[in-house]
Amino acid sequence: MEQSLQHTIQKTPLVQRRSEQAHQAILQAALDILESSGYRAVTIEAIAAKAGVGKKTIYRWWPSKATVVLEAFTVRTATVVPLPNEGSLRADLYIFLETSFRILRDVTGNIVRSLMAEAQFDPAFGEEFRVTFINARREALTELFKRGIQRGELRADSNLDFLVDMIYGPMWYRLLNRHAPLDEAFAHQLSDFVLSATQPTHRNG
Repeated sequence: MEQSLQHTIQKTPLVQRRSEQAHQAILQAALDILESSGYRAVTIEAIAAKAGVGKKTIYRWWPSKATVVLEAFTVRTATVVPLPNEGSLRADLYIFLETSFRILRDVTGNIVRSLMAEAQFDPAFGEEFRVTFINARREALTELFKRGIQRGELRADSNLDFLVDMIYGPMWYRLLNRHAPLDEAFAHQLSDFVLSATQPTHRNG
């Protein structure tokens, strides 16, 4: 019995390492297919083949291709859109927007559009998309605004949820409709517009 238990303990780390390797291989395979062929080319079969795993392994962790793509994409974007801290809300907001826009102008924008479309037809995935992707970005932007309040750059009674909507609404609108660019000029316009409407009132005397 004791030898059997020791044998199990010795095996567990190796199994965990193999599981983690497979997990990461699946996420990377999904990203590779997305970037080379687009969202429509992503299937569980294609991911499994590229990652060198069985389809059952994928379905053990994810219920659909959309959830695989969402996790892979979330992990990737978390490393490329850092939360700036330049000492002023205007600078932080501009950097945040300019970085986000630059990323959305490449294949990432197509991925986001595809995930947003998927979320409209699959309510369960739609909820996961909001919790995992949308809410994380709302929380990051909310943190920038909270810093602005602490530094006296925003009114203390500012409605932060509304301000976040004022930023992301135009961003997603341009991303989905593609009627105008997500560029540096728009990052300046959007940040200036929102901040001009939320400046604290300073009274003399």
